[in-house]
Amino acid sequence: MALFSKEAPPQPQARPNTPAGAAPSGTFFGPNIAFDGTITGNESVTIEGTVRGKIDLQSNLMIGTKARVEATVHAKNVTIEGKLTGDVSADERVELVASATVDGNIKAPKIVVADGARFRGNVDMGSAKPREDAKPVGK
Repeated sequence: MALFSKEAPPQPQARPNTPAGAAPSGTFFGPNIAFDGTITGNESVTIEGTVRGKIDLQSNLMIGTKARVEATVHAKNVTIEGKLTGDVSADERVELVASATVDGNIKAPKIVVADGARFRGNVDMGSAKPREDAKPVGK
């Protein structure tokens, strides 16, 4: 294609943020996958398909541009590019990129909402969610 061509450039394909030719690290739910249930674990998860239920991770979660998630979500860091219906919490950070649509509450110490992202709900930037194995103060 010439530099000044009248042809439109090809649209980029949705894919996990990994170097060319490398497999995504962690678990990847492709765009043709539909999952109902609970996802738990301590490795990163990238979702491009449909997930309904609950997601509770000790690592990072990426909800891709083609993803449709209807779930209560908790992870170390959550990045949303697609559509999420449900409450989301993170130990460190929640990021809504420009293509994100979120209908639910967000709780995290750091929240980033890009220009163009759609969000309906409440924001709580209080202290991080205490882990169940944390010791109470003074005991």
